[in-house]
This record gives sequence, structure tokens and C-alpha cells, in this order.
Amino acid sequence: MEIEKNIEDELRAEAQEKGEVATKILDALVFSKFGGINYSMMIRRQRQNSYSSNNIANPIYFEFDVDIDVDKTFEPSPTYDKKYEDYIYEIGEHIEKALRYVNLQDYMEEPMFTYVNDDLVENEVDRLENKLVLYLQSQYEGLSYDSIREADIGYYFYKGETDNPYMRIEYIGHPPIIDGDRQSTDTIEEREYFSCEDLYDIMSDLYDRSPLSLSYDGENYTCQ
Repeated sequence: MEIEKNIEDELRAEAQEKGEVATKILDALVFSKFGGINYSMMIRRQRQNSYSSNNIANPIYFEFDVDIDVDKTFEPSPTYDKKYEDYIYEIGEHIEKALRYVNLQDYMEEPMFTYVNDDLVENEVDRLENKLVLYLQSQYEGLSYDSIREADIGYYFYKGETDNPYMRIEYIGHPPIIDGDRQSTDTIEEREYFSCEDLYDIMSDLYDRSPLSLSYDGENYTCQ
């Protein structure tokens, strides 16, 4: 637990007292599970012009940062834990419920997250993206690696930052343009290797056959 430096002494005493009560109940009921969930709590002074979600009548609020172990949410991982996955996806509710026991729930700000141990998933995303590039090049004559990269085609591992953890795989990019006369009177669509619909279908089909689809939703952000 830390207290913001610019909190004056009188309010600091209140922050210290409430912070100690909060951390005691949270350590016992929330963060001791699954061998210990790392988190930090900063007590900050409420600003009068704040758009904070907590009660403006409280002069202080609790800001949480919780570590999310990505490997434990990825089904093919050797450390995958279904109970951890279900629990961590609702960590905000667990924090609030625990704070209600000591009537401090109104001091809670939506938690933020730091994602750790995500190399396994990121490597799987890279493998999937390599398969996508090879497939596109095998199906569309003349389509170069550079053209695919210029079109920003690929997969992105999205990790939500506040409220409750949320992870998904996003399909991104747009159809690459066939190399040639840039002054052509053809429309953009006529000069593309394939349509937005084709791109989505290809990316979605490859994703559905990937181990990533066992744990994370795929969402289409192509051609946006």
C-alpha cells in the first residue's frame, strides 16, 4: 500500500487507517488465492474536477493495479488453471465484495491491470500470423511479403486495461493493392488482391483452427 505524497497530514492519517483495513481484508479474501495474486494499491486524493467513478464525497480513493497471469488463462499452457481464469475475469467484483465487509466499497476505483507471462500467447500469435502470410502468398500470385505488411494484415492480442480483465484476438489490416500503375482509372476495389469479406473469411478460418481459439474470442477489425 502506498499513499499519494501530496495528501496532507490530517487526511493522511485517515488514508493510512482505511488503507490498512482494506489491505487486510483484501489479502485475506481476494489476493491470497491461487498461491497469491500480485497487486498494488495506491491511495490518492480525490480531485474536485475528477471524473472518477467513485463517490466524490470521499476525499480519498483506492487505485488498484492487479497482475494477470496470461499463461493461466491459455488452455494449451502447462500452467492453465480454469478456476484461476474464472476468478480473475471477475476480479473487480471480488475486490468490491470484500471491501463491502468493511464498508469501504465506495472508496474503490475500477482496477487496472498488468499482464504478465504472456510470451506463450504472443508466440502463438506470431505463428498464426506467419501461417496467414504463407497462405495469402500461396493463393494470390504476385502478392509479396512487403505488400502484406504495408496493408497491416495480421493478428493483435488485445488486453483490456480497466474494470475486469478481457483478452481477445483482433483481425486487423486491409486488402493489399496490386502493384502497377498507380494512375489507373480502376477503382480501389478493382485493384485489390481480394475483398474485405475475403480477408475476414481467411483470417477467421485460420484462427478457428488455432490453439488460441480455445481460450480467446476472435474479433474482426479489418478494413476499419
